[in-house]
Parts: sequence; C-alpha cells; structure tokens
Amino acid sequence: MAQLSIVMPVFNRPDELKVMVDSILANTYQDWEMLAVDDGSDSDTCALLSQYADSDDRIKVVKRDRQPKGAQTCRNIGLEMSTGEFIVFFDSDDYITPQCLAQRVACLQQHPDMDFMVFPSALFHDGHFDTAASPYVFGYPINDDDLSAFAERFLPFIVWNNIYRRQALLDHKLVWDPQLKSLQDADFNIQSLTAGLRYDYAQALPDYGYRMGGRAGSVSKRIVTQEHFKSNLYALEKSYQTIQSRVGDSLDKQLYYGVLTVYNPVMDQGVNVAFADELIKMMSKYSPRYSRLLRLQVRISLFLGHFIAKKLARQVPMALFLIRRKYQAYRKRQSIGQLRK
Repeated sequence: MAQLSIVMPVFNRPDELKVMVDSILANTYQDWEMLAVDDGSDSDTCALLSQYADSDDRIKVVKRDRQPKGAQTCRNIGLEMSTGEFIVFFDSDDYITPQCLAQRVACLQQHPDMDFMVFPSALFHDGHFDTAASPYVFGYPINDDDLSAFAERFLPFIVWNNIYRRQALLDHKLVWDPQLKSLQDADFNIQSLTAGLRYDYAQALPDYGYRMGGRAGSVSKRIVTQEHFKSNLYALEKSYQTIQSRVGDSLDKQLYYGVLTVYNPVMDQGVNVAFADELIKMMSKYSPRYSRLLRLQVRISLFLGHFIAKKLARQVPMALFLIRRKYQAYRKRQSIGQLRK
C-alpha cells in the first residue's frame, strides 16, 4: 500500500492532463498511488491515461461506473478505492511543484494531532508557476474565522490546497455531494469544518498551481449559467442548514453575503426575477431578516430598471456589497504579500 493516495477526476483536455501527471511523476516523493477516475473522456484522453498506467503501476485508471456524471462522483469513487494513510484531491488540468507531495506528507506526519493541513497555492499559466499575490491564490491564514469566510464565499482554501488523513474523512463520513453541479469544494470544506476536523495552515512555499486561464469548458465558467441555478440554490440552502446547525444564527450576515456572491455574477445584466424569488423564499426559512433585505434590494433594482440600464439598476442596491468584495480582494493581496516577507 502506498502512503499517499492522489485522487484525480479526469474529463478530456489531454494536453493539460499530461502537464499535471508529468508534474506528479517529477516529484521527489515517490510513495504514492494515483486514482485517475475517468468521467467519460474522449479517445485521446483515454489513450493517454492508458499509456501512463501501462508505464507506471502506481497509476490506476478507474472508469466512473455510476451516476451522476461529474467530478464529485469521481472523487467519491476515488476515496472509496484509496488505500493510503494520507490523501489529496487534485484537478487534472493544474500543476504541482516537485516538492509538493514530500512537503505535504512530512508536514502532516509532524502534526499527528491534525486531521488535515492547508498549503498555499499559486497560479499556473503559459507554462509558468506564478506565485504573485492574487485574489485567485488560496491557502493563506488571512481570516479571523474560516467558517465565517466560507459562509460568505470568500474562500480561505480549496480542497486541492489540503492533505488529509484518509481515516479522518472516513470516520466523519465526509463525501462529495453528487447533487451539486458547482460549488462542490466549498461544500466539502464547510462539511469538514462543521464536522470538527482539526487543521492548521502549513508554513510552506506555494506548491500547487491553479490553471485559471483557458478553462472555457470548466465548471468555474459555467457556474453563472441557467443550468446551474437549481444547483446554486441547493448549495446555498445546504450552507444555511449546515452552518446554522453548528453555530445557530451567528453567521447569518455572512450567509447573506454568500447569497449575494452567487446572485450578482449570475445576473450579469438585469435581475432574473424567478431565481431572485427562489432565493428570497429559501432565505425566509432560515433568516427572515436578510430575506426581507434581499427582497427590498430586488424591488429597488426592478424599479430603477425602468429608468437606467438594467445591469446598473441591479448593481445600485448592491453597491455596498460590491465595494466590500473589491476591498476584500485588495486586502487579500496585501495580507498575502505581508505573510511572504
């Protein structure tokens, strides 16, 4: 049995997959198994996976054998089949540094009281590992309360920032929610925090490169589309249920900000009244005060839409929130820069 299990859903993009697998193979740490769970890829991608599996018996190609389609189902399959003491969940179109696996395993070994450790990430674009401070790098201890940050969807870390003790995930029955089309990482992290998993941030160099550019077909691009409205609504309601079950109504303001974080990019022009009404209806069950506030904001937007551009009409009642998000992004860059000095 390998000490570390790497679970990686795969769906097409063979060129980017090759970069990721080659970066894993180039790591100084070698005691791992990789479960590449294929989600129905094209023939080129399947052929590439077969080549890797034939040349290295640590690489196991697994075909998704159940519904629904999606990375979350693939990760559950990988978790079920994994055997390592430790486990990481990576995306197939990113990149890791040659020291990534070694420093993660060593760090968790040095912290036997922790269920998982969080490592800083960077960006990966045009073949370059970019460690510059950015709103799109994660894994830095810059928040006073991570659960509060997750509630408002100002994400402290993504799942690929972390290395877990596999048994801790099994003991707490943590799985990926197959009903979610998007926001799966945030949901898994919220589950981990509310279940009481013990964790800390590693004092380490960035070791994971998130390939932000060029993901034209990725979920991060489709999250604002009509097909994701129902999933977004489900994810937001689940956040209320999960977080309130742990801390009551103390984070209702942050959960309201989380609703606005999804509401605003989804409605890139005016107001989608049907979706707004569903959000208000959902919020009224968990936070009547903030549901009334959102209802008022929507009504103001609809009224202003008779006189000014619909996009501007939507933004005006959200001005304080939108300014807050800009400021948070600025403060994040500043805080990361300070931590790196």
